[in-house]
Amino acid sequence: MKMKLFLWRKTMLLPLTETEALNKNSQNFDKLPIKKMAEVMCAENLNAAKAVQKAQKEIVKAVKLITETYQTGGKIIFIGAGTSGRLGVLEAAECPPTFSTPKNLFTAIMAGGKKAIFESVEGAEDDSKQGAKDFLKIAGKKDLLIAIASSGKTPYVLGAIKTAKKQGNKTVFITSNKAAKKEGASVTIYLNTGAEVISGSTRLKAGTAQKLVLNMLTTMAMARVGKVYKNYMVDLQAKNEKLKNRATRLTALAAGINFEEAKKYAKKTKYSVKEAIVMAKLKVSQKQAKDILKKHNGFLRSALNE
Repeated sequence: MKMKLFLWRKTMLLPLTETEALNKNSQNFDKLPIKKMAEVMCAENLNAAKAVQKAQKEIVKAVKLITETYQTGGKIIFIGAGTSGRLGVLEAAECPPTFSTPKNLFTAIMAGGKKAIFESVEGAEDDSKQGAKDFLKIAGKKDLLIAIASSGKTPYVLGAIKTAKKQGNKTVFITSNKAAKKEGASVTIYLNTGAEVISGSTRLKAGTAQKLVLNMLTTMAMARVGKVYKNYMVDLQAKNEKLKNRATRLTALAAGINFEEAKKYAKKTKYSVKEAIVMAKLKVSQKQAKDILKKHNGFLRSALNE
């Protein structure tokens, strides 16, 4: 009995990682009135945004790596487990409709495979060898690995980082554990989100901060390669009525014409916003618009001589 008590006390004295620490602001959370629960969580959620703001320098470095990878014909590979992995899957899935990115430019690897996107696959994140295998299965030497792990110590993710470094791939590590910098990624984006409202539940602030960073990485990089004009989403895939209307509206705004006129250009170009804008502003045919955009590598501002 004494031995058991000693072991329990010794365990309690072990240092907790940043994501496992106890949050003093949410003590007795289960007993709080709902209004107070909301106040606590709103205040803590602000820390996610503050953590991202403090990581701007590293975010800029990561955006440069993504841009370089795109320009040299490489892929951007997200990898993670649990919430972190699902956020990577989401980011990869949303880039094609938003930016008309080439097939597999952004792709994602999830510990436990496709099944783990919808349900927990126990033990998958503990397999560092599988993380390495899954990365090597799809990665070329030009590719960039963006690893996501709140704890900074997920074996599956660390296995992929180690293998990527060995193969010569650039790596970005998004984490809420400062100690993860020792893993030696090309860029480590440390998000100091602090202790979660519910201890260890990194789907909360840590996950929110990760999503904010992923949004920034892809949006900024795609803007740098010509897929954004001003603040207009000019490379979207208009595959339903809502998006067709959006494409038409963006054409009208960018070309300085009314909605009905923009609609004519949109239909002619099958809702290619860039082509429609070039046609409207430069008074050229669709073929000429295509040729002009090709000449300027898809950069609309350059095509319009702005």
